[in-house]
Amino acid sequence: MFALEIHNAIWLFLVIFMLHDFEEIISVENWSHKTAHLVENTSNHFQLLIWNFWKIDSHSFAKRDVLIFLGCSIIVFLKVQTLQSGWSDILFLTFLSFVLLHNLVHIIQTLILRTYTPRLYTAIGLVTPYTIYLLYRLL
Repeated sequence: MFALEIHNAIWLFLVIFMLHDFEEIISVENWSHKTAHLVENTSNHFQLLIWNFWKIDSHSFAKRDVLIFLGCSIIVFLKVQTLQSGWSDILFLTFLSFVLLHNLVHIIQTLILRTYTPRLYTAIGLVTPYTIYLLYRLL
């Protein structure tokens, strides 16, 4: 069976997470135009809160995602460079836990709005399973 060395598996996480970000960059602007009618006349505070977060153009989202990519890259780099260190374990496991929570938020947003939200497909199909795989390998 094919098995990744742990440092390669950690580096691959960065690629998978960026595929997740690319789904968002590609879909966010078109999605916000297509779903505006869902929240135009709503008084639901949660729907409005979610809508205000997602109502943005792709260029602005891409600028924000560059910062997210840099932060993820630094955490991944530190973990790979210090594989046997306790502090890097805590940092990386905290980061992976945050990613799982982040993916749960995508699912909850979708349920509240009752429509697809950007990043949902890769959150369910790529990032969550791979994050669980990494947690299993690291623990």
